[in-house]
Amino acid sequence: MKKFLLASAGVIASFAAAAVAGAQVIVPSSTVASLQTVAGGQISDPGTLLVIVLAAGVPFAFYVIHKLIGLIPKSGGKRGA
Repeated sequence: MKKFLLASAGVIASFAAAAVAGAQVIVPSSTVASLQTVAGGQISDPGTLLVIVLAAGVPFAFYVIHKLIGLIPKSGGKRGA
């Protein structure tokens, strides 16, 4: 993880410097390959996948529950009638 953060910080810093200078940035292919390898390892980790699924699933579950509650008719204040 530390290697990934250092590599990505270097890439971000070079892009920021180029944006300020208005120059074109050329990122070495070895750096790109290294970042892709580390990021791929992070994504394929079961713990990371669990966090991603929970982050997407919890709001979706609340949405579905909200829609299901909306299907219940309102009583209009008259009980037993």
